[in-house]
Amino acid sequence: MKQIYRGVFIKVMANLEINVHSKYLSQIQEEVIYGGYFAALCGPAFVISVSFMVNFNVCIPLVIIAYLIPLIVYSYDYYQDMDKDLATNTERSIYFFKRSGIYPYIMGGYTVILAFLLVFFSNIILISFILILVALGVLYTVALKDFTRKLPAFKNIYTALTWSLAGTFFIPFYYSLNISWAYIMIFLFVFLKCLSNIIFFDLKDIKSDRDERLKTIPMILGKEKTLKLLQGLNILAFIPLFTGIFLEMIPLFTVFMFLFYFYSMNYLKKAEHADDKIMRMLSYTLVDAEFVLWPMVLLVGKLILF
Repeated sequence: MKQIYRGVFIKVMANLEINVHSKYLSQIQEEVIYGGYFAALCGPAFVISVSFMVNFNVCIPLVIIAYLIPLIVYSYDYYQDMDKDLATNTERSIYFFKRSGIYPYIMGGYTVILAFLLVFFSNIILISFILILVALGVLYTVALKDFTRKLPAFKNIYTALTWSLAGTFFIPFYYSLNISWAYIMIFLFVFLKCLSNIIFFDLKDIKSDRDERLKTIPMILGKEKTLKLLQGLNILAFIPLFTGIFLEMIPLFTVFMFLFYFYSMNYLKKAEHADDKIMRMLSYTLVDAEFVLWPMVLLVGKLILF
């Protein structure tokens, strides 16, 4: 009998341990995804990827700066939209409601760290550039969203332009380098990929954007036509990159980036029959992860071809 009770006790404790671990894992997942920590990895991913494409080594302070900026902008944008997100992104909205009391301190901490890095490890050119980009990001949230009701695709193009400028030109501004044609070709590639990413994200918000009369591309074209447009942009994005490789302005190993053509086609195919919940999952996992994978693929390509 004691052995039976002992077996039951062990089984109950094992289930309890699994539940506790699941709870902690769920909390960590919420923090990483809804807190913007995963999405913000696109900043350093862009900087490191561009450093590979122009054969230039970057320092750790610049990588941290590149992480903090999207983290601040994403966090602020998510926090401002938490009321709106109750209908379309309930999980993220609840996350910010729970943390609304400590949120100002979190943002203050991000800002202090960023200011420290900029003062001690940067220069006036990059500081000015970053202040403009941060102002543009915040300005859209507090003042420019009305333009999206009047100008078709304003939100998509504005956001993609902001992130692609930041991702491409941090290195030449930080190190006071001349902006060569290689940077222009890379910028066009990054802009088109960012545009595709942002348009895809808006697919999950078609209903709410329609209610708010926001003229995003998915709201105008609908899901089916938007996915076809994204397939075209997926091809178009590689033209400036391959042009740079052909003209020997960009290293040959960058050709490995074409793997992301198939990567993008994969999630676009999955999206064809996905509901709103699956669309959110695709957006916060596969789509966001693409930029994070760029440096890894470039590193592998460099090791293989050099």
